Amino acid sequence: MPDRIVALIPARMESSRLPGKPLLDICGLPMIVHVARRTLLSNRVDQVVVCTDSVEILLACEQHGVDVCLTRASHVNGTERIAEASEALGLTDQDIIIDVQGDEPFVRPEYVEQVADFMASTDYRCVVPYQLMDDYDNVNRVKIVASGDRVIYFSRSDIPCYFGALRQPLKKHLSVIGFRLPALRAFAAARPTPLEDIERIELMRLIELGEPIGTFPQEGSSLSVDTPEDYRLACRMMERDTLFLEQIAGART
Repeated sequence: MPDRIVALIPARMESSRLPGKPLLDICGLPMIVHVARRTLLSNRVDQVVVCTDSVEILLACEQHGVDVCLTRASHVNGTERIAEASEALGLTDQDIIIDVQGDEPFVRPEYVEQVADFMASTDYRCVVPYQLMDDYDNVNRVKIVASGDRVIYFSRSDIPCYFGALRQPLKKHLSVIGFRLPALRAFAAARPTPLEDIERIELMRLIELGEPIGTFPQEGSSLSVDTPEDYRLACRMMERDTLFLEQIAGART
């Protein structure tokens, strides 16, 4: 039997930089609903579930026909949250679990499929694609340093440092992350690690645990909504986003 592809979307209301952001309205829909509906456009994804501890988010998703799994409030990050949801939903070691961050309202269904395809063709139990960008000196954008298709480090700083040379495009961590269940279990069983706490990047935990993380280049662009400025930009971008206008805008209820 082919691997099942299950997309899990972690969401919480307590973002320090932009509180309540999953329910912020973008062109008539809560942001979390944009993420779920765009993910659902993939005909290869077997299930899409929002994972949250918030009754407000649960009710908004149910209003728009989006499946929800209610999780504990004690999780310190989205990876812990989807680890709990994976067990609650009865997922198996053979399933490909795609963590689609709830603050990525411009995620495209092909991004999810490309991560699943890469995972199916390798032994990596965690995969994080990257897109090239020239948004320098922005700590809200996580960057990747890789050797071949293996991640060496994540940072909010601009890395690698092109010392004495012209700046080159950075590899931006895309928030569509592939997991196998054993990697999620290992993550959830461990406490936050020193570099995870320093960088405030949760996947540093897996690197410090010695879990190899794969990566590959992904064409296209994305926008994580982390700040009020990002939100205002997302509202303007959505007004002319072809995927929204052609396939989502007509089904707002």
